[in-house]
Amino acid sequence: MSVSSAALACAPLVVDPSASALLVDLDGTLAPIVARPQDAAVIDGARDALIALRDRLGLVGFVSGRGLADLLRIVDIPGCTYVGNHGFEMQGPDGDIRIAAEARRWLPAITELVESWRTEVQVEPGVHVEPKGVTLSVHWRTAVDPRGAELLLRDRLAPQADRRGLVVTWGRMVMEVRPPVAINKGTAVREVLSAPRWRGAAYVGDDRTDVDAWTALHAMRRAGELDHAIAVAVASPESPDEVIAAGDAVVQGPVEVLELLRVLVARLATHEAR
Repeated sequence: MSVSSAALACAPLVVDPSASALLVDLDGTLAPIVARPQDAAVIDGARDALIALRDRLGLVGFVSGRGLADLLRIVDIPGCTYVGNHGFEMQGPDGDIRIAAEARRWLPAITELVESWRTEVQVEPGVHVEPKGVTLSVHWRTAVDPRGAELLLRDRLAPQADRRGLVVTWGRMVMEVRPPVAINKGTAVREVLSAPRWRGAAYVGDDRTDVDAWTALHAMRRAGELDHAIAVAVASPESPDEVIAAGDAVVQGPVEVLELLRVLVARLATHEAR
């Protein structure tokens, strides 16, 4: 059973909870993938489990490609760390917000593309441009012609971003555009866990951008900055092979993520009672 294997991999968090962190992606991990991004919601029951984990672990955090404000709106659990826009925005448990200064000079280029692409994507009904401040996403999950929409993005829109010096990445039926700054979920995880108090961390995610976080965690373990680093991959029919291959353990969709969270809560409660 995949949840049992994932729970076993995460066992070090239970042994030393105050020095352990749990970091979780949102879409496809805590929130089922939906046709319209604005309709996403955390799976029923997950919020209670996450609050219980927040009260028992040293840190619970959420790491997403969504803008920080959108991530906060959907998750809405105080006392946690929130990383939005793949690390370009961050809010700690104290509520302080940080926006990467080196990305600010690229705001005009991002804004220009948002305004232009909103017109250009009209040739492919169902394609949606999502401005996120220092980054932007273009979704084609609801496209009438998904193949035609993807070709529009790859052959016409992506080169426009390239010519402006921006970076294009691809996710599950989404194209993301970011400033050419060395910031990603991996650098964000390193920043969140930079204090020497952290000895163990698990990161749960489902897409290519989450592999950056796993790579960073594994590097921190090899360097002796962490004793334990666990990559939990969330599988779906759309999962890229490299995502599943990169995980130390695999669970099936948000339903099994919720089950894993509940197992961790129960084991932490048992550990406390000893």
